[in-house]
Amino acid sequence: MPTVAPAGSKEKLFGTNPISFSWPRPGKNPVCFDMATSAMALGDLQIAARDGNEVPPGTGLDKNGNLSTNPADIIGGVLLPFGGYKGSAIALMVELLAAGLTGEQFSFEAKNNDNGDGGPPRGGEMIFAFSPEIIAGPGWEAHVEAFMERLTNLQGVRIPGQRRHKNRLDKGPRSINSELVSTIRSLS
Repeated sequence: MPTVAPAGSKEKLFGTNPISFSWPRPGKNPVCFDMATSAMALGDLQIAARDGNEVPPGTGLDKNGNLSTNPADIIGGVLLPFGGYKGSAIALMVELLAAGLTGEQFSFEAKNNDNGDGGPPRGGEMIFAFSPEIIAGPGWEAHVEAFMERLTNLQGVRIPGQRRHKNRLDKGPRSINSELVSTIRSLS
């Protein structure tokens, strides 16, 4: 659904247009990330609104087109792309690849054709898959791992997805958000 204004606009046209990426690392966890091309994912914005938290400046505009840090106001208004015109260009690229190239609906068309049942809108996806073995040839693993070692030796650097992989390996006890469980039970 359209939730993001192109750079320079105050009108919703783009979806949050997520981009996912994964890179294999034989014998190690892959590098994986999934990110919205908006300044904040819509789900994160909804959580901030639910919890009464403000969001960073530049996340979005209220219904009158004014910058806001109030997530509820932004939900009623519009999200902005990350990185201004650069994020807007990437969102445009995703729209063109996932809808224009596949013949599926653009975000604004998904909104216009939505049946209102609360389910996900119909839309396209574009998946690219490359073989480093074919493109880079033998030895690509060592070349990449030398780069990854250099990267991870920089102070403060964390590999995207690294924390998620580590958390999945943790078999220890989990704390349960009893308030959330009560809310879920009250909805059923």
